[in-house]
Amino acid sequence: MHRLATLRPIAAALIVASAAVFAACSQKPVAPPTAVSASAAHSGHASSARQNNGKLTSEQLKAIADVRKATTQFHDTAVAMNAGYSTQHPAGCAESADGAQGFHYLNEGLVDDKVELLRPELVMYEPGPNGQRNLVGVDYIVPLSRSENPPVLLGQEFAKLGPPLNVWALHIWAWRPNPTGMFALWNPKVSCEHAESAPRR
Repeated sequence: MHRLATLRPIAAALIVASAAVFAACSQKPVAPPTAVSASAAHSGHASSARQNNGKLTSEQLKAIADVRKATTQFHDTAVAMNAGYSTQHPAGCAESADGAQGFHYLNEGLVDDKVELLRPELVMYEPGPNGQRNLVGVDYIVPLSRSENPPVLLGQEFAKLGPPLNVWALHIWAWRPNPTGMFALWNPKVSCEHAESAPRR
């Protein structure tokens, strides 16, 4: 009986503490829906972000020029859609404290275990103030199920992104200068500020 009397105040204190923690957690603000899915899907980027990829070699510069030539037609989103870049994946405009990536459009027919410089799996667009989408770069992916080790392109290892994407990924900021590097995961010169004014596809 004495032991039970001793435990009652402890149990009461635990209940009060638990209620306080629950109340504090329930007051956290909820991010806008367009940002939630994209940011959550790219959460792995922040943990493995690479900054300042270093001075580009002549081979890298030539390759990036080739990427620009191969994707210049995709400044017109209708052309990109007709070429197979018709699936927005993940949904929403991806952004973080380190910058943004914009909207990703996937060509599902290119997703396999191969990395082809002139055939990126995704193209990335920054939303503009008048609903337009501006091509800023390309994104290469390989499903984790297709490769145990990170693919390498232009001397750069792909970053590992877990659920829900489950891919190896590498960006090339071919159409928007990036002070954190040509292959960096986020670009502070890209913004999702006008995401809500961009048309949904």
